[in-house]
Amino acid sequence: MSTSTSLSVTTTSSAPGFDALISVPEGPGPFPAVVLVHGGSWVAGSPRSLEPLARHLARSGYLVVNTRYRLASLEVPSFPQAIQDIACAVRHAAHHPASDGSVTLIGHSAGAHLAAVVALTGDTYGEECDDPVVATADRLVGLAGPYDIVQLGVLAAPLFGVAPSEDPDLWASGNPMSLIGPETDVAVLLLHGDDDTVVSVRFSESFAEALQTAGSVVDLEILADVTHMTVTDPTAIGDTLVGWLADN
Repeated sequence: MSTSTSLSVTTTSSAPGFDALISVPEGPGPFPAVVLVHGGSWVAGSPRSLEPLARHLARSGYLVVNTRYRLASLEVPSFPQAIQDIACAVRHAAHHPASDGSVTLIGHSAGAHLAAVVALTGDTYGEECDDPVVATADRLVGLAGPYDIVQLGVLAAPLFGVAPSEDPDLWASGNPMSLIGPETDVAVLLLHGDDDTVVSVRFSESFAEALQTAGSVVDLEILADVTHMTVTDPTAIGDTLVGWLADN
């Protein structure tokens, strides 16, 4: 893998079976792949919010799939459809001609929650993908994610279409804290800003504790003077993120 910051990058805006911005460093490859999952409270947002991070990673020698996923509304929930979309992005990243087959899922806020579900459920999802060959994430990076989604209650209700009390099993199937097990074999990096007033840093701390208790390899970094939005800024996390990816 090249780590030159002067790498040229080509970007396309579509992929079979889902919608994504795909950035491929120029050069012989193959390149390790990254799937970016944007935030937006499950009802809004787009890959554009993670474009600076996508450019930084691509210029650091990573094939980047900056994916969309189906959003929820008050009338139409998006679980598990959003999970299916991200699982398809993982397959595309793993099987892209320029990929070395490894995949890191990186999600921000609600996207970190969704990325965690995909990473922790292995090959459970993906039956809707155009690509029939299973692929799973090797690594998970969460940026200011709410990993115990039941604690959010009505704030996350649009994702499921019901309150937690109405269908606790459905909520558990989409709750990363409920999906951790001894068989979890994903390296995890959790980054959270200490100035985050949107998602409490306790979500990352509790998730890290639960993963470690289950025997998973997890690194947690609380970043000084970083907010909920600046936790995606390459100037705040770029060196830490690329360094961790290189070591894991």
